[in-house]
Order: sequence, then C-alpha cells, then structure tokens
Amino acid sequence: MVFTLIVGVNAQFTKLGGGAGFSSGYYFHGMEWDYNKSGHFLGSLKGIYEVSLPLHISPSLSFFIPHVYKDAGGSKYTVNTMMFDINGHYVFNSLDQFEFYGLAGMDIMLAWKKEKYNDEVFKEKDNALGLNIGLGTYMKITELFDIYAEGKYLFNNKYNQFMLNAGILFNIEWMKKNENSGI
Repeated sequence: MVFTLIVGVNAQFTKLGGGAGFSSGYYFHGMEWDYNKSGHFLGSLKGIYEVSLPLHISPSLSFFIPHVYKDAGGSKYTVNTMMFDINGHYVFNSLDQFEFYGLAGMDIMLAWKKEKYNDEVFKEKDNALGLNIGLGTYMKITELFDIYAEGKYLFNNKYNQFMLNAGILFNIEWMKKNENSGI
C-alpha cells in the first residue's frame, strides 16, 4: 500500500529524503519489564508535498533499531517497531533560509515481539492507530538540499511516546526547474 501511494504521487513531491531519530520508547503491551522495551533509535524516510503556502503534507516511514534483551538463563527477547505517519505541516514563516512549522497528523504503528527460550520461539504482533502533534524546521543548505529537525508526541491508546527526528531532504522541485539548464 505504501509503495503504491508513493509511486502514485511521486511526481508531485517537492522534497524527498531521510534521517535518523530518537524515541522515548514504549513497553510492548504496556508490560513494564526490561525485556519488553522498544528500541529508541530509528531511521526514517520522508517526503514533502507542498499543497500551497502555508500547507504541506508529509508522509514518513520509520524503522526502529530492535531492542534485544538476553537474560541469564539464555532466553532472548526482541521488540521491533515500524511506523507510518501522514502529517500536515502549517508553515508559520517562509523565509529564504528557514521555515518553521507546526505538525499534526495520523500515525500507524506496527510492533512485534519474539521470545526465544532454548529451542522454542514465541511471536506476538500488535498495532496501534494514533495522532501526532509537534513542531519542526527546514533549513536550506544549498538550492538542492535542506536539513530538517522535528519533535513530535504520538498519542494512541497503547504506545504513547515522544520522538525527535533530523535528516536531509533532496529538493526535487529545484531539480525539475533546473534539469535542462546545464547545472
């Protein structure tokens, strides 16, 4: 579904990129044990579609580095997370070098846990639908590249968490305008 969505609107994106982030994390199924924690570090892919000034739509896909816990008895526990967000950005200012925005949107989180005891493996899956709210900024490095940073809080019925993301965006709109200019 994500691939179809991205391919279908790829020609309309003005910026594409990715980055890394940090999350406050969560406990799988809300059970607060050391082996039930999620990972805190993540990688993400992000797109920006500029509807009109001051509104942008920004889908993103985040993959968390799994949290792996091994106990003294030789058991191994792994918690994995993947998230898909669709956020709306409201740009407060549109300066040449900086843009600051507020964001709000929807989050779909997929989580799974694998427990391995000796030769037995037990798997559990869960998902949650939630809402995001936060702030962010773009900073123009060159005409071709921007860096971004954003902080957001995810509200859902199971896995609330705070996230910080930063990365680089490739300015597709600039490339389209200058592709035949010899640059």
